[in-house]
Amino acid sequence: MNRSLLGLLLLTVSVFSNGEDDLITDLPGLLFKTDFKSYSGYVDANDNGTWRMHYMLTESRSKPDTDPLLVWFNGGPGCSSLGGLFEELGPFYVNFDGETLYENPYAWNAKANVLYLESPIGVGYSYDTNTPNFFNANDDQSAQQNLFALTNFFKTVQPKYANRTFYLSGESYAGIYIPMLTDLIIQGINNGSFPNKNFQGSAIGNGFMNVRGLLNALALWSAYHGRVSLQDWASIKTNCSKGADMDNFDFAQYTNSSNLIDYVGDGSYCGNLIQPLISQNADGTEGFDQYNFYQECYDKSVFQAPAPPATGKRVKRSAIQGVSAVKRNLHYAKLGNFRGTSDLAKNTAALVNRFSNDNQFGYFCWNEDPVSKYLNSDKVQNALHIPQDWKKQNNTWQDCRDSIYNNYKLTYNTTNQFFNSIIKNAKTDFRFLIYNGDVDTVCNYLGDAKHILQVANDNKLTSGPRTPWFYSDNQQLAGYVQTYSGKNGNNATITIDLLTVKGAGHMVPYDRAGPSVQMISNFVWAKPSANINYTSQDNFDPNIQLSELIDTGNSSSVSILLALFTVLINVLL
Repeated sequence: MNRSLLGLLLLTVSVFSNGEDDLITDLPGLLFKTDFKSYSGYVDANDNGTWRMHYMLTESRSKPDTDPLLVWFNGGPGCSSLGGLFEELGPFYVNFDGETLYENPYAWNAKANVLYLESPIGVGYSYDTNTPNFFNANDDQSAQQNLFALTNFFKTVQPKYANRTFYLSGESYAGIYIPMLTDLIIQGINNGSFPNKNFQGSAIGNGFMNVRGLLNALALWSAYHGRVSLQDWASIKTNCSKGADMDNFDFAQYTNSSNLIDYVGDGSYCGNLIQPLISQNADGTEGFDQYNFYQECYDKSVFQAPAPPATGKRVKRSAIQGVSAVKRNLHYAKLGNFRGTSDLAKNTAALVNRFSNDNQFGYFCWNEDPVSKYLNSDKVQNALHIPQDWKKQNNTWQDCRDSIYNNYKLTYNTTNQFFNSIIKNAKTDFRFLIYNGDVDTVCNYLGDAKHILQVANDNKLTSGPRTPWFYSDNQQLAGYVQTYSGKNGNNATITIDLLTVKGAGHMVPYDRAGPSVQMISNFVWAKPSANINYTSQDNFDPNIQLSELIDTGNSSSVSILLALFTVLINVLL
């Protein structure tokens, strides 16, 4: 055989095996048949390969060989993107038993290949090979890690995506990660150092993009959601703002922060009035969920930890954390060993209410513990190709790693400079989607809207009207959208879609699952300079058909009505 031909064949085999070695061949506990491939492995996040960033990839359920790639980051800082996969937008939800997986009918891989990166190093399964329990992180370091990891993904790990149209996406503190990474990628495309030139946009959900702006807007949001008396609001106007325009008043001047992320009142008269508007009340007993003002987990003894202290720290509540094992066991015995939705039907996904927004049987209230149990199972970690090096460091997978959060160094309290650089330097049409659940108090829609208005004004983008968008065949109001657009000096069209999702909190893909997948599918399939019709069902059919179940050899299943009746009787007893 010709030597050059042999070399080409060997190279082809090598490139193919690079990606296929990470193929998940037997995902433990999977209860439904998948029509897509999933991968799990590592990408290098620095030159010498000591920073190993874990990724998972769920390929598209439509046309994986041609559909675009959507990269997803969770925020925190310190929260794992696998939380996004197993608790929000991925195809796998974990049953109450922490051992089995049921189908999320509204997964974002409907018409996109979705890549989840556990960033920064130290989060989830990502690790430093030289430093056990590595936790040092800051904005610039995270940006460089993300750039290196994504470059390595396209060049070496999954080169079949090297020429694929791709987008960045994420939520919360990814509101800092994504503008920084977007700016670096565009610089890399312009100077020829980044391997994939088909970068068309970035989507940021409930983004932490302007710290002071979010705080000031939250005070307004809270005041008009009944969290302050009219008398106290009048006192703030009279004694604190002294007649200034409240819509643009700097409430932050009466606050302090130890980490530049979380803020509390400074103890002054005005600080004490403003404190309950920006965090939980002074004694920590207010007890609403910061991530969704209207989300309620009624059974506090089992499904919800005590209310977070009024420190300003953003707390993700664990389902059963802080409740004694004795109390848990007694409660489960009372319920007849009720194990959530897995006791109600053989196919948990069949219970998902696809006809209204109340569709997950309180999954939000208890999912963190089952997900943690599942991802800390040795057989699951083996299936995901998690190496012994990670295990030898006595690591555990955590939804959000406190050591990262507590030691993180925020460098940029606003992302204006990155948006401005992106808009100036893009050489091809580029689009942003800035979406917000409108009842999130961690990163509220009003603060993000004001931030984008400033970005648009600084870059002379033209504003379109604010219009409603709709979901499903019977045109249910899903939220509102407004578009800013214009040309930059390179004659590239820059578009920013500012969108709200009605009734959603911080985790939009979970809170409003159907509208969210319709939204993101329309975003990634739009022509770069076109006006997107987010109401369109061309890229997502809301009439979802569930996947066929895997025959586990256990044909017996309890009637839903009988199970519900049994649970209710036991509760009454």
